[in-house]
Amino acid sequence: MAIVREFLPEHENEILAQSSPQEQAEVFARRFEDRYFPLEECYFEVIEEYSDFTHQIPVPIGGISYEEYEDLPSQDYRAGLQLMAYLLESLLEGDGLRVALAEACVEHVPRELLERVPQEGLKLEEVRRLVSDTPYVGLMHWANILNHDTGTYFFDVDYEEVGYYSIEWDRETVEDLTRQWARSELIQQELYRFCDWLEEDLPAHFGELLDFIERRRIESSAGEGER
Repeated sequence: MAIVREFLPEHENEILAQSSPQEQAEVFARRFEDRYFPLEECYFEVIEEYSDFTHQIPVPIGGISYEEYEDLPSQDYRAGLQLMAYLLESLLEGDGLRVALAEACVEHVPRELLERVPQEGLKLEEVRRLVSDTPYVGLMHWANILNHDTGTYFFDVDYEEVGYYSIEWDRETVEDLTRQWARSELIQQELYRFCDWLEEDLPAHFGELLDFIERRRIESSAGEGER
């Protein structure tokens, strides 16, 4: 009840009217999402007593685990996400993932386009420098997500890591996560908007992206030479 009165005092009677801890938590979660951020839905399927809910905030996790990362070449991932991933430096040792990604991507664009991608892929810092504040910023968001470096808990923690965190119910934490959620929604919207654009015409738009990157890399190198 301390949690309810801290974050949703106006809904106390509605929540208390439910007949079990699980039902009360489910109503709490719906009202909480309207004001703050979503809570992990599957968490509520296992609530049997109040301590199952009160010991930590059930924050939804969207980070890409290593297992999921290794699965990037599979058909479970959109063509646009695969192509963007191939543009990026691999997070795994060896070139196995890049080879598998190349084989997946050749189903979407001509091999000649893929051969224009830097052999080792683009480093995160370079991606940020090249496409930040451009129409191609979605590539940066995907790079940040894969590197767990978005600055948001929702994308920077995966299900393999979540056991190392304990997110307690306090006002400062909830307000911070609410701000992070707004940021993560913007990241996701811009990422999928860019992915949609890529997939409208994969060869043409991927070629346009490569043209832009090559041009910006030349400009960047020229600028460094002048300094």
